[in-house]
Amino acid sequence: MLKNYLLIALRALRRQQGYTAINLVGLALGLACSLFILLYIQDELKYDRHHEDAEQIYRVHTMFGDYGVALTPSIVAPLFTREFPEVQATTRLVPSRGVVRYEDHLFEESAFYYADSSFFDVFTHPFVHGTPDRALDRPNTVVLTASTAQRYFGKENPVGRTLLVDNQTDYEVTGVIEDLPLTSHYQFDFLASLASVPQLVSSEAWAPVNFYTYVRATDEAARARLDEKIPELVSRYLEADEDSRSLSLMPLVDIHLHANVEYELDPTGDIRYVYGFLTVGVLILLIACINYMNLATARSMQRAREVGVRKALGAFRGQLGRQFFAESAVLTGMALLLALSLVSTLLPAFNQFAGKDISATLLTDPWVLLTVGGVGVFVSFIAGSYPAVFLSRFKPVAVLRGTLHGVRGGQGLRKLLVVAQFGVSTVLIAGTAVVMAQLNYLQDQNLGFDKEHLVVLPIDDRLLSERSETIKADLLSHPSVRAATAITQPPGLLNWTYGMLSLDTPEAQWRPTKGLLADADVVEGLGLSLVAGRAFSSAPPTPDSTNYQFIVNETLASNQGWTVEDAVGQRMNIDGRIGSIIGVVADFHFRSLHDRIEPLTIWYQPALTQYLAVRLAPGEIQGALDHLEATWAVHAAHRPFTYRFLDGVYDRLYRSEQQMGQLASLFAGLAIVIACLGLLGLAAFAIQQRRKELGVRKVLGATVTQVVGLLTTDFLKLIGLALLVGLPVTYLALERWLSGFAYHVDLSAGPFLLAAGLLIGIASLTVSSQAIRAALTNPIHTLRQE
Repeated sequence: MLKNYLLIALRALRRQQGYTAINLVGLALGLACSLFILLYIQDELKYDRHHEDAEQIYRVHTMFGDYGVALTPSIVAPLFTREFPEVQATTRLVPSRGVVRYEDHLFEESAFYYADSSFFDVFTHPFVHGTPDRALDRPNTVVLTASTAQRYFGKENPVGRTLLVDNQTDYEVTGVIEDLPLTSHYQFDFLASLASVPQLVSSEAWAPVNFYTYVRATDEAARARLDEKIPELVSRYLEADEDSRSLSLMPLVDIHLHANVEYELDPTGDIRYVYGFLTVGVLILLIACINYMNLATARSMQRAREVGVRKALGAFRGQLGRQFFAESAVLTGMALLLALSLVSTLLPAFNQFAGKDISATLLTDPWVLLTVGGVGVFVSFIAGSYPAVFLSRFKPVAVLRGTLHGVRGGQGLRKLLVVAQFGVSTVLIAGTAVVMAQLNYLQDQNLGFDKEHLVVLPIDDRLLSERSETIKADLLSHPSVRAATAITQPPGLLNWTYGMLSLDTPEAQWRPTKGLLADADVVEGLGLSLVAGRAFSSAPPTPDSTNYQFIVNETLASNQGWTVEDAVGQRMNIDGRIGSIIGVVADFHFRSLHDRIEPLTIWYQPALTQYLAVRLAPGEIQGALDHLEATWAVHAAHRPFTYRFLDGVYDRLYRSEQQMGQLASLFAGLAIVIACLGLLGLAAFAIQQRRKELGVRKVLGATVTQVVGLLTTDFLKLIGLALLVGLPVTYLALERWLSGFAYHVDLSAGPFLLAAGLLIGIASLTVSSQAIRAALTNPIHTLRQE
């Protein structure tokens, strides 16, 4: 019996080749889009789950009231180990950078981390060479990733070899681990023993806060007991005036999508984007299903005659229902196979487009297979429900006599489905337009300083920092170099936080301020705008603890209740650095535009700077870079020449939004294509149903324009209704999304007019292509057939 159902289904699909092609392509595209989105979401949700018992691992956060950081003091890890039996192991991680040399290989390594010897007791990383037992027990030992080991040593086993770090210390290679998956919230190439830096671990203290601390609990239930014990531990060890500080646990598997603290190791994702793409996937699949149902209802009269004949010959309703479900299952199965083929073929391009490294083997993941199978069954059931349930109940006598009117109810269903389909398309088009507008706003927004043609060079070793003035002088000798300044962190990455106390304000309280240590040329070098006071003099006095010179931004002055003029001369204490404000600069965005501009203090302390920011002349970039490289070779032969442009730093801050915008554009475009495929088929069937009416109208003198207008008006009314439903929903959703940015575009009528115009235009072209063809048909042939 099943074989008979399938055979008849294949014959029915082959008999209606146009109908089959439209449904097959529409369903395949919808399923392929949904599969890509499913793989994207699966990749986002699997972050850090490659570790053994990942649900029992937590990162400790330090909270200062509502302000949280992903860091802790040095004392937290040993204290947790001693005080809490629920803690099986702890480890600390400290990101760094360094120059690594092996024979003729010399690299500037930005992914050089330090960790406690217990690191591999907490985290799971398979070893290619060596063992995890004592890999980091001794000072000056290091574990490499497989690709890093190959870069330095080729295919040989490097265990026992030594690497020269920062041109002064030999590190013994004690192990090689597999490369870290991209779904890890930390990414290192070198993991050195924390004991190699004794100044970091020489004492257990509550300051500074500069360790990433991780805890492996004995079981998942231990989390609740730790949450109860931690507040008492903190209050017992901290002074009374520090009672605003607290510690909290963040599950390792939640860090990528749910952490909302500062000083993350790498940019994280956002669970809102996961929900957003999940919604888009469901909506696209819904559009594809609506296509099938629309075309099924449009063909209902033809299938009604078939049902009447078959029931007259003795077919039961259940048999007919199973037959229609078989047709739906065959078509859905074919579409699913085509979709899987498309996904496998286009996955490398999708990875590059979305910034992912999703393997095709993920398609064999049980969870993915189960989801795909469930989607296939769901689509098959939904798409085949109308013919199976409604057409199979027709009475053969009424059908064969031509007195059947029940199928006309399908017109109302078709109209409702068209409205739903294009309402969804409205959401996708307008949403994509606003996302792209926000991305353009983020990239084109005036940051309050000139980030263009600004190159950042690392000088984070003592030899270079001592030579910074000499290096600057040589750089500035070239006409294509306009300015240079030494700073601790470049704008865009400026996140060092200090405590600030106004000494001239009665009952003043400590408040946080971002801090930037710089040389005398910082205002000119970064292109800041001075609104009051003065910049640092060409040769400021070397600061001691009581004679610092401070330059603050407008936000800091405003938060203190000062005008910019009143701020000049105020005395301040910045974590023990006492001095006077000598100038105020206009606010500038030194962080992502997700965040409002915070108070900022700049002070003169060139000995601690780590970067040179060099401004190049426009149009002379390559010549300037050549000069920078030649100067570097003279002063820093012990280090490779590496640089980055500051606008690239800012672009990286919006990587998630850029990927979201690209994917949203892609899926919105495909959704329109799928919707138009359905509209094309629906228009063809609607015109076929009205061919007698069109013939009569043409015989009575109707023009081609009038006939085309008549046929397109009905569809355009439905598009208009879809816009009335979809636009308000889109507005509310976009308003909520934009609220996540401290600075964003205003919601104007532009994106909504674009969505309306695009949908009306595309629908008009789709329907009119069929309408013109029908209007040009000779009415004699139409009426003769009737």
